[in-house]
Parts: sequence; structure tokens; C-alpha cells
Amino acid sequence: MSAQPVLQAFRGPSAAPFRPSHLTVLPIPDCEPTPLPQGERPATPDPRYIQGSLAVDFRREGHDVLFGPQSTSRQVLPDPELWARRLITAILESMDGLRPANQLGRWVAPDLRDQIAQSGVLARQRHQRPGGPLHVRAIRVCEPVDGVAEVAAVIGYRSRVRALALRMSGVDGRWLITALEIG
Repeated sequence: MSAQPVLQAFRGPSAAPFRPSHLTVLPIPDCEPTPLPQGERPATPDPRYIQGSLAVDFRREGHDVLFGPQSTSRQVLPDPELWARRLITAILESMDGLRPANQLGRWVAPDLRDQIAQSGVLARQRHQRPGGPLHVRAIRVCEPVDGVAEVAAVIGYRSRVRALALRMSGVDGRWLITALEIG
């Protein structure tokens, strides 16, 4: 099969016949390293055949600047005290096994949500009864940086008075709990 009829078909019937110029055919270069004799290793590796590595960032902070989580200014976020009261109640209900921890996925960091879910599973396995209603007795909110709120609360829970501290960060237009301590 010749390339001339195909090229003439594209060039049209009145075009002059195609005459290729002189082509030189070169052999394919050998890119493979020479095999080593059985059982021998070279003292130093040949630098021509060292494969580079791909830099991959597995940290959670390695998000895309445009499409990853975006920090949000305090002016756009709702009142942190009201959100803290609601989220404290929801977190403690999840830890008691009364509420699925997946419901907190939007407002709690993934590692904290897993810890809350684990304590809820343990509470259900122990057939632990809920400790009665939860009362947030006092709450104090401090905003050290724009878009960050640190909350300290005193709660009445399971006939005890306990302390609770959490840190909320403004992410994608909502509060996200990034740290939680219950005393």
C-alpha cells in the first residue's frame, strides 16, 4: 500500500504527484541497562538509570489553594456561643450512643468524629443508659484570631458537673470543631 493515493486524495485530483525526499532510517536506541552477571551487585549504581520520585503531600494541610477547605472570616460566621451550645449537646448525645456520629460530620473534624463515634459504640455495647438531660450551666467564648473561637463550658451531665473545652475554626462558611476536651 502506498501513501501516494491517500495524499493525492487529500490534495485533490489536480495536484502534482507527491515525491518524498530521501529518508534515513535509524535504529531504535537501546535504553535498557546491561544485565548484571548472576549474583553480582555494582558498587555504585549507574546514575543514568536511577528513577526519580514523585513528590506527594499526604498531610491534611496539603489541600488545593482554590478548591480545598477555605478559612472564613468571623464576620460571615454565626454567633459562636449559640453554635457551641448546640454542638456540645449533639456531641454528648453522640457519645452516649443516642445520636449517630455521622450527623456531626459537617461540624466536627474527621478525627474527632471518629473518637466520638467510638465512645458512642462503647456506650451502646455496655448498654449504658443516658445520664439524663444535659444542662450547659456556663459558657465562655474567646476569639483569639479572626475566624477562630475557643469555648470553655461548665456542663451538668450524668449527675456530675464537668468541664468542656473546644476550639472552633471558621471553614467554608461554617464553624468546624477542631479540638475537644472533656474533663
